[in-house]
Amino acid sequence: MAALAGRAGADTVLDFDIDLRSEITAGRFDPARDRLGLRGAAAPLSWDRPLLAAPGESPGRYRLRATLADDATGGQPLAYKFRIERGEHQGPDEGWEPGRNHTLTLAPGSAQRVQRAFGVAAGATPLSRVGSLERLGIVESAHVSRRAVQVWLPPGYATQPEARYPVLYLHDGQNVFDAAAAGAEWQVDEAAERGVASGRLRPFIVVAVDNTAARIADYTPTAMDLPATGPGAPRTVRQGGGAVAYARFLIEELKPLIDARYRTRPGAADTAVGGSSLGGLVSAWLALHHPQVFGAALVVSPSVRWDDRFLLRDLAAMAPPATRPRLWLDMGGREGGQALQLSRELAAALQARGWTDTSLHYAEFPDASHDEASWARRVPAMLDFLYGPAQ
Repeated sequence: MAALAGRAGADTVLDFDIDLRSEITAGRFDPARDRLGLRGAAAPLSWDRPLLAAPGESPGRYRLRATLADDATGGQPLAYKFRIERGEHQGPDEGWEPGRNHTLTLAPGSAQRVQRAFGVAAGATPLSRVGSLERLGIVESAHVSRRAVQVWLPPGYATQPEARYPVLYLHDGQNVFDAAAAGAEWQVDEAAERGVASGRLRPFIVVAVDNTAARIADYTPTAMDLPATGPGAPRTVRQGGGAVAYARFLIEELKPLIDARYRTRPGAADTAVGGSSLGGLVSAWLALHHPQVFGAALVVSPSVRWDDRFLLRDLAAMAPPATRPRLWLDMGGREGGQALQLSRELAAALQARGWTDTSLHYAEFPDASHDEASWARRVPAMLDFLYGPAQ
């Protein structure tokens, strides 16, 4: 079991002063009932649990102080949003500030003040894209919703026309190379460019596959009842169960397109898949059910609890493949006790079914949360697992 230790340094103190008067006037915020919560992508912020603001000195204004370690965001801008909090009966999409996540560039060792109204439009997100990146545009499918795909090519691809390369397919592709969509990113292009250019990693290709409004369906092998949102909606709605169709898109449509357009090594030993949260769940499922296509998977912060721990039940019921796919499995210590316990149970179940230290790497990261900044921190180690000297 591996872990990453935090790095000591100067903290950043953020003082927020948020004006809610327009929300109060419009009846969208009731000071007697509602609370204002701050959520975000780096500890002590979290997208799952709010830091609650307190009423300020002036009516309708709320204040909150948050202290972040100097390396809390891994060098990225902090992605955050405020949300009107109404308790457990509130739908997961209700109460948020509209539009994109806000971002804030941290200055370690400083005190920064943010004074604005709730709901103002987010400013431009600083973008960083490194290396040879191609946008394939919208890829059509007979099985799932059409979606955008991007491809990162390694240093030397254009100058070594005889070379062929392994391929890594990543879900939630809009967050892989830049922060435009979520306010934070995985920084895969930066980590891959450094690793290949230095000779630490053998060259490889990355295919980033965007999600769509059908993300829950695409990334889940089974359906389950989830809380519904919106006025007049039923208490629950059945969602999920589209992973078979998503697998057909990847295997029958996207992979042949990539193999035809680029100089790939198309065999399973050179084809990996990866993602986080539900993307981690579907990555594990794809590797277990299609090992003849995907010889390795990055199972990052997986949603093992989906459908009463379906992945654990599925693993127990299936016959292990003759050649076990290599699996990177991890979880952050700030993702909740249940998530951590289920990731340990999954690691133990894989070991009981024949995965060994050469085919399974399990790691816990005590200070990591469920967000892009946390996942970006361990991308270099993931790439070492797939393409480092030992491989």
